[in-house]
Amino acid sequence: MNRRSFIGVLAGSLTATAGCLGGSGVTGSSAEHIEPRRNREQRPTIVAFDEAESAIYITGHMAYGSSSCNKVGIASTAYDAETNSLRVVMESQSENSIPFLPFACTADMAATWYRATVQFAGELPQKVTVVEQRGSNEDVRVVNRREQHQLCTTDHPPDSTEAKEAHWTCPEQYVANSTNQ
Repeated sequence: MNRRSFIGVLAGSLTATAGCLGGSGVTGSSAEHIEPRRNREQRPTIVAFDEAESAIYITGHMAYGSSSCNKVGIASTAYDAETNSLRVVMESQSENSIPFLPFACTADMAATWYRATVQFAGELPQKVTVVEQRGSNEDVRVVNRREQHQLCTTDHPPDSTEAKEAHWTCPEQYVANSTNQ
């Protein structure tokens, strides 16, 4: 291979790599146990889109196993560029520091509020599917960003199904509106 051919191949490789690095997709994720601002009954999982931070925040409540050896964590994130959708699977994960001593774990079933963060490079997806895996059972929540935006920016008749859904889906708007009344 002569020098000019090599430089051409090298330049093509660098251009292809730069396109991959500059594209959109998941760049990081994390999950933490949280305490809610106020005590509330069980509610649907909330997905919030934060364009300024290029992040999606997922707030939910789930059972996760032994309170001394498990925690809620992100099992996987998968972004599909063709459908512009993200799938996040939450599940119980072991945090037993002594794995060969399983009897050191309590035999209780714990539950907690969690907040998962998924960071993106570029634009956020239009659709997010959150799967809360509980052994062989799973709860699935699908959120379409356009539909959620319309739900959260429209006034709904009091006590309507839409108002109740907006209450749980758009908590910041609900809290702001209830303090202004």
